Amino acid sequence: MRTLLRAVALSMALCAVPACASINAPRFENPVEAGKTADQKAYALLASYTAVLEEATDLVRDPNVPVTVKRALVTAESAASPAAETLRIALVAYLRARADYEAIGPDRPPQERTVAAFAIAAVRLDEAFTAARGPLSQFAALAARNS
Repeated sequence: MRTLLRAVALSMALCAVPACASINAPRFENPVEAGKTADQKAYALLASYTAVLEEATDLVRDPNVPVTVKRALVTAESAASPAAETLRIALVAYLRARADYEAIGPDRPPQERTVAAFAIAAVRLDEAFTAARGPLSQFAALAARNS
């Protein structure tokens, strides 16, 4: 019953959205659209994904939710999770690169700061490659043995 009420409430809310848009009521911005910078938009999208994932998890665990809905949620999540992880990795790399750029003497010319930040990013990429190479090679060898 709880799931049915949630579904009806969500349906009513979605149906009311066009009508609400015509009312001169205070507007709540989409957090992703409200972001001014790339990192703000990424944070907002990741936070939204986390909230949706929690709700989807509750729905999948609920025995009253139809199996077709559960399958659709699982399928959508299997596509969304790798994209969210890729975004998280890119956001962390961006924030580190920006911090490196800002830490390299503000009195130095922008081109010199950019080159230095790029060199730091290249070193970090090489370190990540070296760290990943062993486990990925082991995984590939195990998969080849068992196929």
